[in-house]
Amino acid sequence: MEYVIAALMASLSFLINRLFMRYIGPITVISLGPVAEEAAKTLFAYYLGAAIIPVHTLFGVIEAMYDWVQDGGKHLTASLLSIAGHSLFGVVTAGILMMTGSVWFGLAAGVLVHLVYNVTVVRLLADKTDKNLRKRDTP
Repeated sequence: MEYVIAALMASLSFLINRLFMRYIGPITVISLGPVAEEAAKTLFAYYLGAAIIPVHTLFGVIEAMYDWVQDGGKHLTASLLSIAGHSLFGVVTAGILMMTGSVWFGLAAGVLVHLVYNVTVVRLLADKTDKNLRKRDTP
């Protein structure tokens, strides 16, 4: 069940994120994208009686494979971070759900961690790009 939900939610999230990127733009990465992904993974798993952590982890594996193929297999880091990140989001979501008994609190925590994670990654990439540009432009 977890495999099916993860595959379906990865497909749904891919389509939703494409629409968001087309009509809203890159801000989607640190706004609506994580909300849509976390809601899809968590709510479908919860209401269909599947285990939340494996769904999140498998979603991360699917996203990692997609990133790997899109990247031409050049950079492993993004793929590994995808698996680690989505596993973390699942652990946080399931942990808060177990502590509070509320899927909505679990979802909110997962969304918050995902947003913070994405903002951090975007900032790190921006800093790295800025440093590379300065290094390249320095005679």
